Amino acid sequence: MTLPGADENVLLKVEAIKKYFPVRGGFFQRVRGRIKAVDGVDLEIQKGKTLGLVGESGCGKSTVARLILKLLEPDSGRILYNQKEITRLTERQMRPIRREMQIIFQDPMGALNPRMTVGSVLQEGLMVLGLENKKRRERVAQLLYLVGLPDEAARMYPHEFSGGQRQRIGIARALSVEPSLLVCDEPISALDVSIQAQIINLLKELQERLSLSYLFISHDLNVVGYLCDWCAVMYLGQVMEYGSTDMIFERHMHPYTKALLASVPAREPGKGLPIPLEGDVPSPLNPPPGCRFQGRCPMVEERCRKHEIDLHEAGECHLVRCWKV
Repeated sequence: MTLPGADENVLLKVEAIKKYFPVRGGFFQRVRGRIKAVDGVDLEIQKGKTLGLVGESGCGKSTVARLILKLLEPDSGRILYNQKEITRLTERQMRPIRREMQIIFQDPMGALNPRMTVGSVLQEGLMVLGLENKKRRERVAQLLYLVGLPDEAARMYPHEFSGGQRQRIGIARALSVEPSLLVCDEPISALDVSIQAQIINLLKELQERLSLSYLFISHDLNVVGYLCDWCAVMYLGQVMEYGSTDMIFERHMHPYTKALLASVPAREPGKGLPIPLEGDVPSPLNPPPGCRFQGRCPMVEERCRKHEIDLHEAGECHLVRCWKV
């Protein structure tokens, strides 16, 4: 995959990564098949930039995030962080790199220990770094200020906060060890619309202040268009289209991308009606040969049913997985 920017500007690079989950059945629980959750995904995240990862539920977005963070081990492919391959590193070898990569979860309440005060939650990572007690307290106060919470929040418990405030605590926890990359796994989908805007603006402000890079997973294409510099569209474990956000939104070429963008609610009634997609999403346990989107594509041809196609250049900084482009 060819994208602009020298290697030294690329913080994270994922090459042809795959993850299949075995499906067992029968008396002896033999493997009867494999779910192809992620099937040959290529991604790049540049330093100080945001890559948006979009697609329907079940397409493999969160699995990609967990593979990047080495919470799951890939079956094949390579993961490079700061030009260093981390794919096969042991847990001990990964420990210093984990400080560089942190995650913000979708459900802020489920991600926080209800029996711990906010101060204790934020100090966990700092204790691993070996900071003394006084420096830990100072760092907690600094983190709360960064995310817009008062100092007294350190003595309170997660249930005493609203959903938006809990997500701010989750962001503060992710920032506690001073990472370079934040994986945001649908961080606003569980929040009210007015609170979503506050969290998005906070993430944008923190990125500018701390020179952070983001992998931003979302269903909300309006948010992706506002926050992200690059965008990758996933369908059934594969990237269908990849490019700059402006390119994807203004000159998209893949029929699945067209359908996604057309489904965004319009401000005026009767405009922006969605492109009808026939059929259901195929099972990742038995995806069709050839193009994964063939069963729902209005432009399908015979070669789409027989031959699989890789991402190829459709213009400057623009990659598409389609025979007709």
